[in-house]
Amino acid sequence: MSNSEGKPIVKFSTLLVAAALFAAPATAFAHGPSVGPHGGPVTDAGAYHTELVLQGNDVVLYVTDGADKPVDVSGAKAEATILANKQTQKVALEPAGANALKGKANLGEVHDSVKVVTALTMPGQKAVQARFEVGHAGH
Repeated sequence: MSNSEGKPIVKFSTLLVAAALFAAPATAFAHGPSVGPHGGPVTDAGAYHTELVLQGNDVVLYVTDGADKPVDVSGAKAEATILANKQTQKVALEPAGANALKGKANLGEVHDSVKVVTALTMPGQKAVQARFEVGHAGH
C-alpha cells in the first residue's frame, strides 16, 4: 500500500508487532543470570533479590533489597521445593543469620541440574516466589 504521494504506508499494528519482537529480547535479558556474593544464582522474588546456595545438603536463601543491601529475615518464613533426580522434596527454611534462611535437604548423589522454587514470606507480607536452576555443588 502507498499513500497519494507514492510513499509506503505502514500499519500501526505492524509497527507494534515489530516493536514487540525487538523489545522482548532486550527486556528478557535486562538483568540476565547473575551470581551473588555467596556463589549462587540470584533472581527476583517480588521486591527482593534472592540468592540460592546449595552446599552439600544445606539449602541457603540469602535475601537483599533492590539495592542489594541485606534484609533482616528474623520472623520470615520460607520453603524450597526441590526437583533433583526426578524426585521432589519440600524443605522448610528458617532464619539463620542476618539475611539468610537455611534448611537441610536430602540431595544425595545428584547427577543433573537441580530446579528449585522458593516461597518467601516476610512478616506482614504475602509470599513471593523465585525460581532457580543450579548445578549441585560438591557432587
